[in-house]
Amino acid sequence: MKYYYGALDREHIVSCIGAVCSTLGGSRRLAKKLLFETCAAETQLCTYPDRHPDRLGVGGYQFDQIALDDIKKETDSRHKERVKSVWGYDLARVQLADLADDFMLATILCRLKYMRVPAAIPDNYLERAVYWKKHYNTEAGKGTVEHYLNSAEKWLYAGGD
Repeated sequence: MKYYYGALDREHIVSCIGAVCSTLGGSRRLAKKLLFETCAAETQLCTYPDRHPDRLGVGGYQFDQIALDDIKKETDSRHKERVKSVWGYDLARVQLADLADDFMLATILCRLKYMRVPAAIPDNYLERAVYWKKHYNTEAGKGTVEHYLNSAEKWLYAGGD
């Protein structure tokens, strides 16, 4: 299977998500599931290539400039310092194009985006699908709750959460 967006293989995706969730905290078990499911919904777990890598969504989680600008502006300094000390990324210098082929960076930014949501990550993936649509894909996005669920089923869960 061919992977895109700097993801080497499924094990690399697992490793990046695990490292990010362990380092940035939160509900690690649920955060990991949410990031896996988001990656599955956005890029079919990095197996679906982007036809327009210079616009619209970028990277394994299909980030856009608005989301990147919000992360840069609204992430608290302790998380910015942690990202810099652990991975060497200076969030102030990150450009959207950097996410195209750096899966670790894209994973970090996805987690930081979700960390801005005050509501807790739901326990089941139906509720996480609604959470994703409301807080990540938003009303402006083309994604649907059904697409998220179908992607999670196909790429992560053969028959359940």
